Amino acid sequence: MADKMVKITLNGKECQVPAGQNLVDAAKANDVQIPHYCYHPGLSIAGQCRMCLFEQEGNPKLQIACNTKCSEGLKVVTDSEKVTSAVQSSLEMHLINHPIDCPICDQAGECGLQNYYMEHGKYASEMNEHKVNKEKVVDIGDHVVLDKERCILCSRCVRFTQEISKTSDLGIFQRGDRAVIGTYNDEALKGNYQLNTVDICPVGALTSKDFRFEQRVWLLEEADSVCGGCSQGCNVSVHHKKGKHIYRLKPRYNGDINKWWMCDTGRYTYKNSNYDKRLTSPALGGVDFSHDEAIQAWATDLKVLTAMERTEEVGVFISPHHTHEELEGIFDTLHKQFGITKFYSEDIDALVKADSVQDGFLFRSDHYPNSRGFLKILQDRKIKALSLTEMAQNLQKGSISHAILFVPEDDRVLSTLHKISRSTKPDVFVVVITPQRAATELFPQALSLPSLSHLEKVGTIRNYSGIDQKLSAGLRMFKETESIQEIMAGLLEKVRETKAERASR
Repeated sequence: MADKMVKITLNGKECQVPAGQNLVDAAKANDVQIPHYCYHPGLSIAGQCRMCLFEQEGNPKLQIACNTKCSEGLKVVTDSEKVTSAVQSSLEMHLINHPIDCPICDQAGECGLQNYYMEHGKYASEMNEHKVNKEKVVDIGDHVVLDKERCILCSRCVRFTQEISKTSDLGIFQRGDRAVIGTYNDEALKGNYQLNTVDICPVGALTSKDFRFEQRVWLLEEADSVCGGCSQGCNVSVHHKKGKHIYRLKPRYNGDINKWWMCDTGRYTYKNSNYDKRLTSPALGGVDFSHDEAIQAWATDLKVLTAMERTEEVGVFISPHHTHEELEGIFDTLHKQFGITKFYSEDIDALVKADSVQDGFLFRSDHYPNSRGFLKILQDRKIKALSLTEMAQNLQKGSISHAILFVPEDDRVLSTLHKISRSTKPDVFVVVITPQRAATELFPQALSLPSLSHLEKVGTIRNYSGIDQKLSAGLRMFKETESIQEIMAGLLEKVRETKAERASR
């Protein structure tokens, strides 16, 4: 059922908004920005910062927008002299003890204090008192640093730990100008959601140890993607510099999947996309090859097997870390064009059946982002994925002479690859298509082809609840890397060229 709509008046303009919608959100949807700090749509109302003031017809006193629900006939003024003066005074109060350390603050460039001061600042200050100095650079957990001087006591982080992560780590201690944010008994933050407090801090009091002093935010670009850390499929923004280095992941709102949040485990998956972990150029037996030479070497070996009708000797390792489009490209080329039938993977059906939330919130036990899509494509294609135990046995028996391994950048797959590498005989032609260097080190004689990492891809994955989501980052961090679809197309082209040359003789 559609939300009931009501008419309100915003600064003299009549608007239709959903009944009961928070006034801050309703105003934003109609291009009226009401300044606020303590309000967050995913948290309870605190009414603490007193910034979101407005005049309401019929009420002599200014009201706070964060605690106002839209109802029929509500008349709101946010740009009067009375409101402007009150907002300026509230902002000045927030800045009384705030340090002037913007040049070294990670929040600079996306700071609520900076933004509102430029718009609502009272440039001729009436304050003569000295600032109250508070503790700086306080280590409060594995991932977070607190600067108590910068804190404006909006209580967002406190409410997050009470209402969302349920860890109740943070509180406000002392009173008056001595009041500070801190952890109970000075214990460290707990849980897998600590960095969400950094996301929602409007002023840079809470900063990420991982991102701290790494890069200025105005030098970064954003791309939309989906986290590849588990089957939840949290929507994320990839913060990168010129498409060549990723500095952080932040949650991107999706009301059906992760709302405003994501786990810390998922945030750190970006590290596998950067240079120190990546395979950046093709190689054969550890010797660098051009991409064209590498594809030619692969096509030559595969052509011999297909010509001799020995495609049963080809074994292909696949995983649900691949997108729908990647899996379709693999099957269209290897199964449909070459007649290869032996595909191996973990027992994904068992992973799906056992999949459950691990921390009471978002992080799930299935560590693949596309298990449901993987099973659906196999079913549609009538392909039965064989077990990794069978692959190891076939390698040991010598019934696999050509192994093709599509390996994601996930470090957790390395233990699986280690078992495969121990079973692989020296005369097996191994092709490793992967973004990560560590995978190729397990197969030193292999032909290695660099592919795109999860956060670079464009494609579709299906989360645990069956929702299809789009990866749309479209990055290419290293020039020698290609998508799996491009690699498959290049392989098919080389095989056809070889056949055509043979036929012309």
